[in-house]
Amino acid sequence: MNIVLGITGSIAAYKSLELIRLLKKDGADVKVVLTESGRNFVTPLSCQTLSGNEVYLDQFVLSKTIKHLSLSEWADILVIAPATANIIGKAANGIADDLLSTTFLSFGKSVLFVPAMDTGMWDNKILQENVKTLRRIGYHVMDPSSGSLASGKVGRGRFPAVTIIYRKILSLTHGYKDLRGMKFLVSGGRTEEDIDLVRVITNRSSGRMARELLYAIICRGGIAKAVIGEVTVDFPDDMDTVNTRTSSEMLKELEDHMAWCDCLIMAAAVGDYRPCKRISEKLHDRSLTLQFERNQDILKELTRKKPLPLVVGFSLEDSDDQTRGKAKMTSKNCDMIVLNNSSAIASDHSKAVILKKDGSIMKLGEVTKWQLANSILDACLGEYNISHNGQN
Repeated sequence: MNIVLGITGSIAAYKSLELIRLLKKDGADVKVVLTESGRNFVTPLSCQTLSGNEVYLDQFVLSKTIKHLSLSEWADILVIAPATANIIGKAANGIADDLLSTTFLSFGKSVLFVPAMDTGMWDNKILQENVKTLRRIGYHVMDPSSGSLASGKVGRGRFPAVTIIYRKILSLTHGYKDLRGMKFLVSGGRTEEDIDLVRVITNRSSGRMARELLYAIICRGGIAKAVIGEVTVDFPDDMDTVNTRTSSEMLKELEDHMAWCDCLIMAAAVGDYRPCKRISEKLHDRSLTLQFERNQDILKELTRKKPLPLVVGFSLEDSDDQTRGKAKMTSKNCDMIVLNNSSAIASDHSKAVILKKDGSIMKLGEVTKWQLANSILDACLGEYNISHNGQN
């Protein structure tokens, strides 16, 4: 994957150095076009050191090639991150007065703008019209995040999390289909059940699968809400998440949002059992005997109510997996079951199989959870299109 990264004059420019590092780690070849104003925030030496390539600074330097044309021919995607109001205005109005803007105008493949600016600039009507123009023509413009800004204000305009930008680039270069505003409700992480005031019974689920699903939904133009239990991975602050702890809390939150979604993906590792009685103080006994009862089956409870969205369940099995998975799909009224085994717990990889209600089987083999997330979304999009439009 060959990437031209345009860096413009925003305080967020330093975060683009981390983006270069992530892309290089993934095996991408990155060439940086650094604007004159961008040089006030990051140095050519920093960009060259991290990218391992010459940094392009000036349109009018003697060379054997026409720079903006050679860069356009070489790259698979042009990413402008951070993108200031200035470069967005130039691009929307066909102005080419430096190396980055001429490269953009001559670029015939995917282009991604990642805005970063103060709230007042982002909300400006002219800027918003320019963004609409770029999107209407077919260019990709990410929405900035909300939070603390360089001005000291709090609002929309922050450079999005680098991990999301990185995955957006992966989505565009892979050619994943746009989800076109499809609404996904995702559960993730693990539940806990109290033994006493300080001790709980739980499992080792990390929340990675849910996080990759949320990343993939956002990067592919879907809308995501998540109900998350306890996790060991970080979720970006501006993801729409509700935090829960026990299975009963998770069930209540999912019930509250079921009517909103087009698809429920139940990726949480919900505890099967809970102590029959919660002890109201910290135990100091030298030995302990506990009695357990089964928790409510969250997915079965949710799918008892009509009408239902598209429903995807998960089944962790180490033996007789497809037989068990098919039985769960029937008993829990799911459209799909994702099978994996215990090696997937707290791992970035999973050996997965997707079972569909129509009897078809997708054997994915060993994949990253990002790849698995996108395979699940591809299957969901296909089923959704069939149910709503009668076609794939």
